[in-house]
Formats: sequence, C-alpha cells, structure tokens
Amino acid sequence: MFGVVVVGIGIAGSVRVRDLLNPLPSSPSECLKLLGFVSRRTLGHIDQVKQMSLNDALESANVHAAMISTDNVTHEESIRRFLEAGKHVLVEYPMALSAAKGRELWKLADQKGKILHVEHIEILTDEIGRA
Repeated sequence: MFGVVVVGIGIAGSVRVRDLLNPLPSSPSECLKLLGFVSRRTLGHIDQVKQMSLNDALESANVHAAMISTDNVTHEESIRRFLEAGKHVLVEYPMALSAAKGRELWKLADQKGKILHVEHIEILTDEIGRA
C-alpha cells in the first residue's frame, strides 16, 4: 500500500477523503491507503480518518504522498515542504502563482526523483461535462 495524506479539508479535500475511503473497484486508488488529513482547523476525525499535524505528515516514513487541496496562495510552500521531505505530491490547480515558481517546483521534484502532479478537480465534475 502507498500511504497518502490529504492536506486541506475544504470541498476538494473532503472529496479526496471520500474517494480514498471508497475507491472504485480495480482502480489505482485501491493501492492507496489514507493515513490521515492535515487541516488548520481542529477537526479530530472525519469518518474513520484521523487528523495529523503537518510536521507528523512530513516526517512519517509511512506517508509516501500528499494530496494538497488548500488555498492557492499556500500551494507553493506546501509542495516545496513535501518534496523536500521526500514525498510525491498531487496538488489542486494552480501549482504556484507564477510560472517561474512553478518551474522551480518542477525542477525540485525532478531533483528529488518525485512525482509532482497538478490536477483541476472541477474539470472532473458533471457541470464541466455539460458546458
């Protein structure tokens, strides 16, 4: 199993938690184990998933990847911290607020041998499909 943590529990982060707890049969998500979530709010648990501190997520050898769904202005710092800690990163669009910072993050991911994936969860919704 590949240990993951969700960072940010707004709409997108909550959807990620839901989907990780209920992966589609035979999907790659079945290989992921949700180890916890990080939130600036004190929530304790969501379903059976426990809240963990950012430092615990960064330092845990069991966390292999982070799914970042926080405010756009915090994406760059969060990505950098998780990559520096040796974790793969999936982040909600935008990755950074400038192209130059985005290139820096791609370079860092390459240097660390980690995957940095940018996703726009809204394009996966029914509303976009009907547009």
